[in-house]
Amino acid sequence: MKIAFYCANKHLPKIDFSDPYAGNPGCGAAEYLHVAIPFMLDNFYSKLMKIVIIADEVDNLPSNIEFHKVNNGVIEAASLAKSIACDIFVFRPRMYEEDNILSHLEKIKLKSVGRAALTPNYDHLIKMGKCNYFKALICVGKNQFNHLIDSPVSKKIVHINNCISDKLIGEIKDKPNFEDRKDVVFMGSLVPQKNFHYLASIWNKISKEIPEANLHVIGSSKTYGIEQNLGKYGLAEESYEKHFMSLINEDNVSSKKVFFHGNLSFEKYKILSNTKVGVVNPLGTTETCCVSAVEMQAMGIPVCTGNYESLRTTVINKKSGLLSNNKKQLINNIIFVYKNKKVFNRLSEGALINAKLNFSFSHNIIKWYSLFYKIKNNINFEADFSKSILEVKSILQFLMLLNTIFLKNKLGIKTFSLLKLNDIFKNIKIFLKKII
Repeated sequence: MKIAFYCANKHLPKIDFSDPYAGNPGCGAAEYLHVAIPFMLDNFYSKLMKIVIIADEVDNLPSNIEFHKVNNGVIEAASLAKSIACDIFVFRPRMYEEDNILSHLEKIKLKSVGRAALTPNYDHLIKMGKCNYFKALICVGKNQFNHLIDSPVSKKIVHINNCISDKLIGEIKDKPNFEDRKDVVFMGSLVPQKNFHYLASIWNKISKEIPEANLHVIGSSKTYGIEQNLGKYGLAEESYEKHFMSLINEDNVSSKKVFFHGNLSFEKYKILSNTKVGVVNPLGTTETCCVSAVEMQAMGIPVCTGNYESLRTTVINKKSGLLSNNKKQLINNIIFVYKNKKVFNRLSEGALINAKLNFSFSHNIIKWYSLFYKIKNNINFEADFSKSILEVKSILQFLMLLNTIFLKNKLGIKTFSLLKLNDIFKNIKIFLKKII
């Protein structure tokens, strides 16, 4: 069995991917994982499968895996995979179909798997459902999987969490005790979708309650290769940088306790070792897993963030962190964990357990091998959604399950999806917010 992974890393020519076991070298999770997953598969299953990486930039890939360079994106990568007799081609589907890739896969008769770093839009999902050679869509978090259970691609969805290296779990040597930890850390790209401005707008209130705390910001727009039209600090696109810097500078005292580090490779773990509270995308926008939250939990750091999207299943509320529904709750949660040793220790232990059991490669890589084996040998892997009824947490999710189990599977009504209805309501809500 021969598997090819395509890593679209043209915008990251300087990132060193040579040692995935050491952790994310300072880029987006999507690019890192399209090197790390094949690397781990090769480590665990090299006697059972041949792994190939196809990438735009190949100078800094792991030396022990066969790799090939392409210059013209996913279509060329798929054609190359076919030419070297790969059984399955793994790529990252975009929100909108890229270069008619699904039609191309059908044309060259190449079985493929998509890893949904972002959830594709509805029209793209329809095409995935119809494409005979698009065999599976990997949902990288449980929330994303639940979101797609009655979608046009529901028969092809598989849940495999985004993973982190086992080496990171409990990595902090001579772990500082509660009293010696002083920092709050935000980790994530500085683009509007990651909502650093939300934290910036409340930092002065947090700082007044915990004046000894510094806020360290790890990440910039360069995390995703965005290096044009940057502001004067080189952190983000100019207008967005001005926006969050103006929020921080509203208070002269708390603004002096904010430190921007930009993109960091493995140096970030030094900063994280002194962290008492971790914060990631506080509104959850675009998140399908949030690997930054997983990395923090792996190092025993309680995460405080919003009770939204995938964050609900990446951070276990009151066990590995605290989730909030508004700014006031987020402020209170950060302060509460920061000041309370007993709460910190309990959440820290829960964070480590969550990272190990749900997000480590050692617990998840077998799911990748199992999926490839089933696809190669035409074995059914369709999810049994009836088991999900026990996990229902909303009326919408219950109706989606009802639609999937009865209307679609029992009555054969294939076209209707509550996912589409949900998207319409979301757009109306966004429109109304703008008006208000």
